[in-house]
Amino acid sequence: MLWSRILGLTVVLLAVVAGVVSYAHSTRGADVEQAGLELQSMSPIENQAWVVAAQVVGGSHAARQQFANQLLALYNQVKNYDMVIVCAPGGWGKKPMETDMQADSWLVGIESEVGRLGYNYYEVEDIRTEKGLLPYFFELKEQLTHYPSKAKVLSAKIDFLTRNISGLKVIVTGQSNGAGLAGEVINRLQANPNVFSVQVGIPFWHRVWQNSRSLIINENGMAPDTLTQKNIPEILKSNWLQLFILNKVPAFTPFDWMVTRAVLIFGPYNLDLGMTAPGHDYMWDYPGVGPVIQAFLERNFGAK
Repeated sequence: MLWSRILGLTVVLLAVVAGVVSYAHSTRGADVEQAGLELQSMSPIENQAWVVAAQVVGGSHAARQQFANQLLALYNQVKNYDMVIVCAPGGWGKKPMETDMQADSWLVGIESEVGRLGYNYYEVEDIRTEKGLLPYFFELKEQLTHYPSKAKVLSAKIDFLTRNISGLKVIVTGQSNGAGLAGEVINRLQANPNVFSVQVGIPFWHRVWQNSRSLIINENGMAPDTLTQKNIPEILKSNWLQLFILNKVPAFTPFDWMVTRAVLIFGPYNLDLGMTAPGHDYMWDYPGVGPVIQAFLERNFGAK
């Protein structure tokens, strides 16, 4: 009797599993068929957006659709311009560069110069970190591994624009960690002659990629940048008070220690511990910033 019940239960379970598998295959087949029908009804630019989305994000149909929609929205925004300035903010990449006095100064300088040269430009801000603890940890992982995911996504967007908008030129700009991201993007697009970069103040933990279409500024012409030159003793000397305060926060267990430091770092210190790196400031009117960027733009673009 017991064995007959076990056998019956087994048969029922196998039938349920077979039904689920059959349903999954039929649903997947329906999704593939539906995707094929959608592609047939799309315009050429929409088809290309879907192809790029499949290469970059893969995954589910919903993920590909979201990325394709982003590509098409960006294309529609910039299709009537002859230049795009892509801005990668410094720090954790969560604040627009226009809210940073330094970045805004040389960004305005770039805009003024390309406008003087006769280019009709559009500015795109690449905010790469959303609110929340997990996005910050993901950004930290990306920084320490040379932006494998975020550089792939941004370079795919830029490449899509230049391939579908005739004569479009793109300048990828970035400061500090944003400069590190800009460098990874220009390295991925080194075969694309319409993409240029201006990288300002690349911290020492990022790779530095140099080519004829890249401008790398790692000193402001006023004082050496301790962060680009890896001058750790000088950085510690300039921030001893903040480090002392952080070290004196009480903790009774290792978990306590981690939580209190995390709260301090991700809370009132705004993720940068309130620390500074001497020389890591770049204003347009500094001799190593404005004149150097201006010469780079004139050399690569000239008067239109």
